[in-house]
Amino acid sequence: MKWTPDDLRHMRRAIVLAENGARTVAPNPLVGCVITSEAGEVIGEGWHEKPGNDHAEVKALQSVSDSNRSMLPMSTWYVTLEPCNHMGRTPPCAALIESVRPRRLVIACSDTNPNVQGGGAGRLRQAGISVETGCLQNEVQWQNRRFFWNALHQRPWVVLKWAQCQNGYLDPRSSEERTPGAGSFALTGPEARAITHDWRSKEQAIAIGSNTALVDNPRLDVREIDAPSPRIILLDPSGELPASHPLFKNAQNLIHVVGSGHAAHGDFGCTWDIHQGIDNLLTKLYGEFGVMSVLIEGGAAVLSAFLDADRWNEIKTWTSAKQFHSGLKAPELPQTLLAPAYESNTEGMSGSDQWNWFIHPRVSKQ
Repeated sequence: MKWTPDDLRHMRRAIVLAENGARTVAPNPLVGCVITSEAGEVIGEGWHEKPGNDHAEVKALQSVSDSNRSMLPMSTWYVTLEPCNHMGRTPPCAALIESVRPRRLVIACSDTNPNVQGGGAGRLRQAGISVETGCLQNEVQWQNRRFFWNALHQRPWVVLKWAQCQNGYLDPRSSEERTPGAGSFALTGPEARAITHDWRSKEQAIAIGSNTALVDNPRLDVREIDAPSPRIILLDPSGELPASHPLFKNAQNLIHVVGSGHAAHGDFGCTWDIHQGIDNLLTKLYGEFGVMSVLIEGGAAVLSAFLDADRWNEIKTWTSAKQFHSGLKAPELPQTLLAPAYESNTEGMSGSDQWNWFIHPRVSKQ
């Protein structure tokens, strides 16, 4: 179908609105909605902020002023995701739209949720509303990549992240020099921290290995920005992390992953046999703990394990202006990488440090 410039403009606005829920909406999808008059003027906007709150369609309708209510029967609604047609924590949005009976509904893409898939659009067509789908579909599928990946694979979306110097080292210290309690090494400058914390805030969990926890004693929060901190996943198959480790003070926000025969600390323990592989770990994190996405922050062995198993979707890296000629080597980037097609910024500078953003080639084919 050929979309008009106004269709594309209003759907792009709906996508921008949906992004407002990026740090709070999980496990629900990101959804934005724009309502326009017959003349094409915007009379209502809304987005879904967090589970249990009003959906984007409800918020958009609520934003229509009393003086513009008479325009609703001839209005067009632009929604990034197919309106729900089932009763969850909130009433179905398809019923709301049906009660308004706008002239036209434009949907970016269908919902893969079996409770929704095709039902919302079908119901509204039967009500006599013109329903058109596929406007900027690929962009919305990318925006909701975690949601769609979960539905298809029943495991978290995986993002690998690390910082390295220009010579390809994570740390000037060797593994033997990185002793417990030594503390982390500041590879990038302070300007990079806010961007890193923004990356963290977009994922539901941050994972590190036990050695990184013991040596670096990281905080793993998003203190540089105003956003909720993600859950922490401590990968500790040998059970070497002591219960006194500072990260366990935030027990209600932490998943301690231990091997068989070891006791987990904190409120949430996950037993994982490392010989069962990373697929088994990801299945457990999603099925038992509802982890939709995870940022793997280290150390080198954990990052390399995910790369070797080819169990990653995105890679985000920092390259420092610093140069070392020995120490802890950074993982090797895969030979085949793509830049995210629907992002305007996939590389940049912060202070003297450069960041890059890559995706797995399979992601572009979904």
